[in-house]
Amino acid sequence: MPANDITTWREQWLMPLKRLNRFRLWLWETPLVYEIRGRCFQIKERLCGYPELHRAFRERTGYELNLPHPCTFHHKITVLKIRRSPRIFVRAVDKIFAKELALEWAHQHGFRLDVARTLAVTKDVSEIRWHELPQRFLIKATHRSGANLFVDQSQAFDLDALRLQSRAWLQYPYGVYKHEWAYWPVPRRLLIEELIEPADGEELVDYKFHMSRGHCLMIQVNQGLRSGERTIAILHPSWQLQPVQWVYPQPEVIPQRPDTFYEMLEMASAFSRDFPYLRVDLYSVKQVMSGVMVSRVMFGEFTFFPGSGSESVDPFAFDLAIGKEIKL
Repeated sequence: MPANDITTWREQWLMPLKRLNRFRLWLWETPLVYEIRGRCFQIKERLCGYPELHRAFRERTGYELNLPHPCTFHHKITVLKIRRSPRIFVRAVDKIFAKELALEWAHQHGFRLDVARTLAVTKDVSEIRWHELPQRFLIKATHRSGANLFVDQSQAFDLDALRLQSRAWLQYPYGVYKHEWAYWPVPRRLLIEELIEPADGEELVDYKFHMSRGHCLMIQVNQGLRSGERTIAILHPSWQLQPVQWVYPQPEVIPQRPDTFYEMLEMASAFSRDFPYLRVDLYSVKQVMSGVMVSRVMFGEFTFFPGSGSESVDPFAFDLAIGKEIKL
């Protein structure tokens, strides 16, 4: 048989196989099949003793996971995330309901707490009226962690890329292969809210209170999110800087303790009293009221599984020390 005929015959047979493979790959990533795969993954992991969880934990932290006898901070966070999540977890990780829950708890305990104003909530990116939004705003997915974008319409930005990114966020449930089952039932929506901007022009500082049943384990101060020069300072509740590197480098200067620090600490303690672990993210924002500069406490978010329970911490002794304080 001539070489040309052999090549033509091969292509005739391979073309349908290539089309079939492209269809298989497309089908594999469709939302319905993705959810079925996720359920199967969940069952397999539980039946087999969480082999993928052990592997991912070891790769990210550098040490072994110990589910029967957890001792480090990340051991215990991982134990909590594979437990059956109570309904309050689902409500607290939903970016929309979390704001309502924070206000509800603040009212119950007599705290004054503010939240960023909601500008729009939608399931469909095409419904967003971009021209009606303020010049600067924040867009985030309500059902997942890390899915948020700061938008400044006074500067050039790719609206088509933003639409594609937003649609991608909404396509799948979050945390399926991270074992963060609390996120699975959260409705997939986009939340657009006002940008929190201090009146003094300073960059917004994120204060993250790591709590266990009302007790403060540590305070994490995140800076440089919008500037891109990110740092993380880990402080004792007495505001003493700890010699710890937690994912990002430490700042060169110890963060200044905010005017509202004790109010925020008391608030975090009250909110976390019924939980073995809860991270309460708050902001201390300076605003001008009646011609006077005042500091207001504003809510950020609730987190039960920071870093999916497997972040890089140096030294290991700190991971172990904080873990001992968590009361499961």
